Amino acid sequence: TKKKKGTKKRGVAGGCVGGGGGGGEESAMLEECNFCGAPKPSKEVSLRCIDEHRWKILIRLPNSERMVVEEVEEWMAFYQIYEGATYMNNGKTFIIRVLDFEKREAEAHGPVKLDYYTSVRDLSNLETAAPLLAYPPLQLKKVDEALREKKERKLLIAPPHYGPATVIKSFLGYTKLKRISGKFLDSVDLQMPQVWMKTFAAWIAVPEEVQQMVKRSARGSAMPWEEHLRGGLHAASHALINVLPLFARCSANDAVTLCDYPAATRFRPRSIVIADRCKGGNGLSLQAYKVFGELLETALKMVRACNCTHFRGCPACVQMLSCSEYNVVLDKKSAMIILQGLQEGLSSSSSSSSFS
Repeated sequence: TKKKKGTKKRGVAGGCVGGGGGGGEESAMLEECNFCGAPKPSKEVSLRCIDEHRWKILIRLPNSERMVVEEVEEWMAFYQIYEGATYMNNGKTFIIRVLDFEKREAEAHGPVKLDYYTSVRDLSNLETAAPLLAYPPLQLKKVDEALREKKERKLLIAPPHYGPATVIKSFLGYTKLKRISGKFLDSVDLQMPQVWMKTFAAWIAVPEEVQQMVKRSARGSAMPWEEHLRGGLHAASHALINVLPLFARCSANDAVTLCDYPAATRFRPRSIVIADRCKGGNGLSLQAYKVFGELLETALKMVRACNCTHFRGCPACVQMLSCSEYNVVLDKKSAMIILQGLQEGLSSSSSSSSFS
């Protein structure tokens, strides 16, 4: 920095200078010292995103230059960045027209006046890294013998598991909805790359005996019992996540599970999974793994205590605000059967004492 007339420059040669020393007029006349390294750390660290891979949203100015108005983490980018998406900035509406996947840039054109907004259609899948064991390995032979002989016995199940997991998001298209009323206008298909996120999860497999309990309770129903099981697994997963804040400093939105939708034809693992929502994990699934038995017991008490009568439950029991499939495929009654079966099985299993 340059010296002002009649002042003395204070600092360290070849380094970052700081004011220091002096008082009165002399210190008041000293120039402000700046960081002299290159580049500045503040330019290298984003205050909005923690992911190293980020998409930039650019708006073209009247002089044909482009200005970056927002940065979005790659994991969440395609929820608002896709060709034809409506994008709001400073109260003005723009349309995303051009995507550059190599540079991770999206160009928004506008502002424009539209009577609709867009909503992406996506599909999420959650894969765990280890096999889903439903019975303790040492008990497999005894389980088979008991089932063949149809003898009464205590339900023994495998303990919870914890390990790496992968969340895979596929973006199928988007819908156009009327402003204010939300009336459906149009549906557009998209061809977008899948987004993968490595995280951690805790899970427990639902044994065949618990599944048969759900089947027996579904007798006389117009729906196949497999649909009741699918809704019960979904609802039970929601219930566990809803009580997770009682055991950890978190919000229910900080965890994610495998959510089903009505038209799904994919295989649905017969298990309950709690995964960390953020990339690399945030420790919630590890905490859930340590207290899985208590989670099951608390979730069961919560669902039983809820007075709602709808088969899909309500936000006070098995519905979750952050459900990616809008809480459609849920079955409260089946969820209670599954939670009770798992809770009793864990308490009966000799190996459960190490995990609850």
